[in-house]
Amino acid sequence: MAAKQSPELSPLELEVMNVIWELGECTSADVINDFTKKRKLANTTIRTVLANIRKKGYLQVVPSVEPRVRFRPRVSKRTVARRNVRQLLRNMFGDSPREAIEFLLEEEDIDRAELDEIRRLLDEHSTGGETE
Repeated sequence: MAAKQSPELSPLELEVMNVIWELGECTSADVINDFTKKRKLANTTIRTVLANIRKKGYLQVVPSVEPRVRFRPRVSKRTVARRNVRQLLRNMFGDSPREAIEFLLEEEDIDRAELDEIRRLLDEHSTGGETE
């Protein structure tokens, strides 16, 4: 299932997916262990969220001889981020990246090193260089 066809993730589902993207191939116990280090939530709640994420098409089961079910992300973090950023630009900034960047510069404390890195990325982008 392509990401554009997958239903959107709720904020909690996105938090759980971030753990899954960090872990890669994992079990629900792995996700619960890592997630609860960041935020306390009942194991049953996390398992329910995992089931919902799987139903939405973001996870695939990995064939295994283990008794536990292993899974991995089916959709990359970059794909989900791209969709969410595009939606944010459209809904909050009238499709204007400039307005979004201006907002971030005004609202966020960005240190000198980050600003220098942003300038470098802008320079690379304007000259057609690769940023990845």
